[in-house]
Amino acid sequence: MGDLKTRLIQWWLVSILCVWASVNAGSAASLFNIMDYGARNDGSAPATSAIRSAIEAAKKAGGGTIYIPPGKYVTGPIELVSNLVLDIDAGAVLEFEELRNSLTYAKGRLEGTECITPVPLLGGHDLENVTIQGRGVITTNNAEWLALDKPEAEARDVCRRILQSLNEKKAVPEEDFRKAAMAHRPSFIGAMNSKNILIDGIRIVGSPFWTIHILYSEKVAIRNVTIETFPGTNTDGIDIDSSSDVRISDCFLDTGDDAICLKSGKDADGLRVNRPTENIAITNCTVRHGHGAVALGSETSGGIRNVVVRNIVCLGTQKGVRIKSTRGRGGILENIRFDNWTMRNVEEAINITNYYTQTPEESVSERTPVFRHITVSNMTIEGSAAAVNIEGLPEMPISDLHISNVSATARTGLRAYNTSGLELHQVQVNAGSGPAFLIRDSRDLELDAVSTPQPLADTPVIRLDHCPGAIVRASKAFPGPGTFLSVAPAELQDTIFEGNFVNLARQATEECAGDFWRLPSD
Repeated sequence: MGDLKTRLIQWWLVSILCVWASVNAGSAASLFNIMDYGARNDGSAPATSAIRSAIEAAKKAGGGTIYIPPGKYVTGPIELVSNLVLDIDAGAVLEFEELRNSLTYAKGRLEGTECITPVPLLGGHDLENVTIQGRGVITTNNAEWLALDKPEAEARDVCRRILQSLNEKKAVPEEDFRKAAMAHRPSFIGAMNSKNILIDGIRIVGSPFWTIHILYSEKVAIRNVTIETFPGTNTDGIDIDSSSDVRISDCFLDTGDDAICLKSGKDADGLRVNRPTENIAITNCTVRHGHGAVALGSETSGGIRNVVVRNIVCLGTQKGVRIKSTRGRGGILENIRFDNWTMRNVEEAINITNYYTQTPEESVSERTPVFRHITVSNMTIEGSAAAVNIEGLPEMPISDLHISNVSATARTGLRAYNTSGLELHQVQVNAGSGPAFLIRDSRDLELDAVSTPQPLADTPVIRLDHCPGAIVRASKAFPGPGTFLSVAPAELQDTIFEGNFVNLARQATEECAGDFWRLPSD
């Protein structure tokens, strides 16, 4: 009986060892260490060939993990393949050379226009099941890439002619696209026509152009990424371009342009492609430098919809919430929610505009951008030059914009024009000059529980011009203001003023002429 028991234990141990050996043999077979392919970890020689060889080996094996161990590696562009994990370990620095002759060119899209572009330094097209991960660093020098552009003045002239021809719906010769390509810089990381993409944990320092560009792709997650490209020119942090089902979370961004930006094509070419960016969730990110913390547009031609942006901290950013387009772009931006932000020393906290470029007024058509069903809520704004600017078109007002539970301190307050269905609920603004709430040429306007704890003695808290049917209710006057609500002559009769607590103001309402829209510097 004892011998049988001993034999059973031996059989069990042997079985466990066989399974362990099989699992580890499979793991070893799927791990491709670039050192095994000739890479040097002291930066003394380019590792490009070694990395490409490891990727080719993984491709032949049906997939696997490319492992980059600690050390410094100098490399040229790296094209990824499907079913691949690129694992950049902590202590590894992957330095991409600034060489135009190392670039390859292919059809893509640049700033909203399909053209021939440099292939990204890291990434690829038609990818599936690809991960870029690790605690390592990838880096390149923006200034060096800019220096490569200086001799390409002729190529930039060709670019301008191409855009003009496309907007006039004229054919563009392939040769012109190839000439223009020499004026372009590559994105750092890019995926086009791809799905199931994960970028996780890496730190990116410097960028040739846009840092992460996701184009015509779906099911993408970008998380725990640090992007440090300030003050680099055109170094957007993350650009989601005509893509869907994207999640961005837990990232730190310090960039030379918009930190996170949603795009969908530009002008005539973008309207031709007509592919939206949709189903986007952005959460738990911190933004320092950047033109906009989270921007939608200005490339809006394919539309942007179903977007949630929450739990964002902005410190010293030029703009916080930024939605931008212009006549000629077209596209519908709808079902968009910004929630739970704090902004400190942000130049313009909330900017929603259809005047990104100054374009002459035109009849409503597919070229007219549409902004609707947008919610901004639960925000704290301190030390801004401008709290809120909302700028709709007279031919297409911004509609159903709801702002609630916002507390702001800024040199100028909330200014809005050409809106329909604008609602303010529990909004508190302290403005250094001018009315805290300045609104004109708007219909179906509702101001509910708005206030100014630090009113200006000779300035109304609220000024409305040409806002028939406006409702002001449940609002409170703090000690100090001369007038709580001011409207243009003969417009008080069309304003509903009810349930307000304004006995601390010298007068509740007034009708008077005057241009309250002139800034102190005008």
